[in-house]
Amino acid sequence: MAKVINFNPGKNVKAGIFEKYMKDNDLNFFQRRDTHDEKDSVAFITAIPAGSHRLVAAVITDNSMYTLIRVHLGTAPKGPARKTFVPFLNKLNGEHAIVKYTIGSDDNVFLDVCVTSTSEHFDPETVRDTLNVLVFHLGECYEDVARRLDKPGDATDGFSL
Repeated sequence: MAKVINFNPGKNVKAGIFEKYMKDNDLNFFQRRDTHDEKDSVAFITAIPAGSHRLVAAVITDNSMYTLIRVHLGTAPKGPARKTFVPFLNKLNGEHAIVKYTIGSDDNVFLDVCVTSTSEHFDPETVRDTLNVLVFHLGECYEDVARRLDKPGDATDGFSL
């Protein structure tokens, strides 16, 4: 029989655990943004290197079992270039199991990783290791992605997740 996992839908425990981890490890490059929504979501925003670029990234915690790591890659191409860009992203999604490339309804392109855990077993070190994997991955492939975008991501242009 499957074990029943109980969540407290009103409290985001992971945000406090992640914030304490950052403080204990002198990681001061995240800005906390509380959304005050029904999931008690908290986004920790930073910029990460991606080849010669710096991209906006966020660790988004809430009261669910999911922690989302999202990186803004830029703006998807329009017109004929879009017809080759979508299959390109699908190919990348097929090659890389941990990351998923998506295009939002506003044409923003994201790289997402979902980390699952209960609040009691949330491990901020896993989130940090995943961010390190993302930095490595983007160092390897972002230039190829960026050249296909209408506008590459840029952490200095004020984009907010």
